[in-house]
Amino acid sequence: MRLALLLLFTGCGIADFDITQPVPEQEVQGSPLPGPLATLFPVPLNLDLSSQIKARDTGPIDSVTLTSLDLAITPTDEPTGDSDDWSFVTSIDVFVASSKSGTTLPKVGIAHASSPGAVKTFSFELEAVNLKPYIDEGSVVDAESSGTAPADPVSYDGEGVFTVHPL
Repeated sequence: MRLALLLLFTGCGIADFDITQPVPEQEVQGSPLPGPLATLFPVPLNLDLSSQIKARDTGPIDSVTLTSLDLAITPTDEPTGDSDDWSFVTSIDVFVASSKSGTTLPKVGIAHASSPGAVKTFSFELEAVNLKPYIDEGSVVDAESSGTAPADPVSYDGEGVFTVHPL
């Protein structure tokens, strides 16, 4: 009976654990003249999770998934009287690719946001992508965005949460 319960719980992901990765503070340059947002919107995520996984002594890993990604306006570029928000963004697409030369892994979308609006914080819609092969080869995360440059500089940071699924 105990063996059956152990197998039942193991199959349910009881050993899964989360690793939180900060998105360091970044700045989007402002422009007093209306114009398009730069084509590259920095969302630097560190997918070098190997050391954190090893520290947990979990044994072999089956998969790693992005379970949340949030960005928040910071007060760094908000002088007295200024209030920034995300209304300048039309869309942001976040991608992962392998950094290994000659890889067969395709560059894939892992998160998307559309018109977050006049909010200070927003969450991305996530794609169900197993990130383990990218982490194993070394990964590069980048983003493409569209919108209109904000009237003045806007600073932001954020957080990504990855769930590790051991075998």
